[in-house]
Amino acid sequence: MRLRTSFNSLIIASLLCASAQADWVNALKPQGKPAGQVMVVNAGKSQGDIQLPDQPTPQETNAAAELQHWIKELTAASLPIKSCKAGGSRIAIRTDGSLGDEGYGIAVSRGQIILSGGKTRGVLNAVYALLEEDLGCRFYANDSIRLPRTNTLVIAPVDRRYVPQLRIRDPFYACAFDPVWSLRNRANSPHAAVPEEQGGHMDYAGMFVHTAAQIVPPNNYFKEHPDYFAQAADGTRTTAQLCPTHPEVVKIAIAYVRQVLRDNPHTEILSVSKNDCQISCLCPRCKKLREEEGSDMANQLFLVNQVAQAIEAEYPTVIIDTLAYLETIQVPKTARPRNNVAIRLCNDAVGAWSHPFTPAEQCDTAKLVSAWGAIHNRLYIWDYNVNFSHYLAPMPNLDVMAANIRFWIKNHAEGVMLQGGYQGPAERDQLKSWVAAKLLWNPAWDEKALTRDFIQGHYGKAAPALEEYETLLKRMRADHASEMASPPGGIRYPMDAPFLTKEFVTRATDIFARARQLARDDDDLTRRVEHAELPILSVKCVRGPEFAGDSYARVVGEFERIARREKIKFLQEGEPDFETKLAGYKNRIPKPAATR
Repeated sequence: MRLRTSFNSLIIASLLCASAQADWVNALKPQGKPAGQVMVVNAGKSQGDIQLPDQPTPQETNAAAELQHWIKELTAASLPIKSCKAGGSRIAIRTDGSLGDEGYGIAVSRGQIILSGGKTRGVLNAVYALLEEDLGCRFYANDSIRLPRTNTLVIAPVDRRYVPQLRIRDPFYACAFDPVWSLRNRANSPHAAVPEEQGGHMDYAGMFVHTAAQIVPPNNYFKEHPDYFAQAADGTRTTAQLCPTHPEVVKIAIAYVRQVLRDNPHTEILSVSKNDCQISCLCPRCKKLREEEGSDMANQLFLVNQVAQAIEAEYPTVIIDTLAYLETIQVPKTARPRNNVAIRLCNDAVGAWSHPFTPAEQCDTAKLVSAWGAIHNRLYIWDYNVNFSHYLAPMPNLDVMAANIRFWIKNHAEGVMLQGGYQGPAERDQLKSWVAAKLLWNPAWDEKALTRDFIQGHYGKAAPALEEYETLLKRMRADHASEMASPPGGIRYPMDAPFLTKEFVTRATDIFARARQLARDDDDLTRRVEHAELPILSVKCVRGPEFAGDSYARVVGEFERIARREKIKFLQEGEPDFETKLAGYKNRIPKPAATR
């Protein structure tokens, strides 16, 4: 009876969490019957310790320290960390090789919770699964953490084991590159540099994508060896791309990759891929191979496969990836990637670039995923999820992001990257990053429940207004379905696109005014609400006083204040443009009429 009473007190405490809504629901709650109840803290006093193996790995040690920290934050009690020789443990942490690199297990045995995990991040994933899924903790952002505080903690976990399908789980937004956030939310972005002792990350060793100029630098080679570079139709050579079939280019690439791997022993993956321009070598060798295979990818695989073969014996676990992108997106007739080669398929002109609000399954991308999946089992996906001409443009595509993640995984993807606002703050970036991280980890979770979980927990007493804004975005999709099927400019639609109507902006403005009222007297919530309102302010700034009316000067002032606080430097992809565009907005502010 005492254990059940204590467990109930934990539930009550979670509902009283500061700034959380009383109707907050744990969208990550595991399904199934609890395996048993373990009292960890009673009336502020620890009831046992956290047990480690006699010779723990750095990952096990860090997992124990992380669990100790958060239990203390929850209860104010500190659980000692001891080796397995000591008795009285309540939670044991151990590596389990059967769970791969990142899988985890949670079980209850003889009054002890067993947290097990794979050899890299697995044990840390077990800790975060317990905290998030069983206890209802949240790490929405590093400054937005939900903790169900209580002085008596009884944990009743559900027995389970889980191994994620995706090796790369990358919500490619700037706010998701933080290694602490990435680790806590079980993302695995190459750009979130989680230290090795905490499980590491998918490390490209500086060779991410578009690496041709990095491998064979034109400044070093072009003057003496122009034949290493792409031949144009008139026979001249250009430094824009390599000649991928040139024997010396292959040798240079192999030597370069080997040196990178020797200098960076923790590298898991690196890219041998074309530069970001649609130029192909037209020398006789490349032209012949392209015509025979029906795709420029055959030429690229000529280079990539030889690099992959050369490093395989010395680095058997390293993956070489290359882009299936624009002119290399089609499957060659006979050329095939080696087993240690990953094809990074881009949902570009065949999908998201033209149809950003249409699931990939309904676009030409679907045929390509099927075609590549039929000949190779190592697919990495590059998806696109933000307006690259207006990072802050309202973009109701969370449902498409979710549908695509499930589609990629169903088609045996090994990695998924969702390119969003990667140069700084962007439209609903924290919400989208958090929801995406959860779905990349477990696509069975429901994006609607996840969205509500985030809004209720992140916005607290202002959540009703933010939920209304989400409903307004969905209404936009429903009311303008035909216009949004192929929007003008595709994914780079302008801020005066037909679906960004005066009515939408007016209703959104009213919603955020109420959100600010609900958040008043709470500086943190007010800041979060203002961050969420930036897209609406941005539409008004871009469209000018003719659209915003007499409030334009105030709108520009508010936009500047919030954007500077949020450290925005990029309003579109490319070079920093905030100051230039802000000056343009200010120049459009009507001048006061001259007095006589």
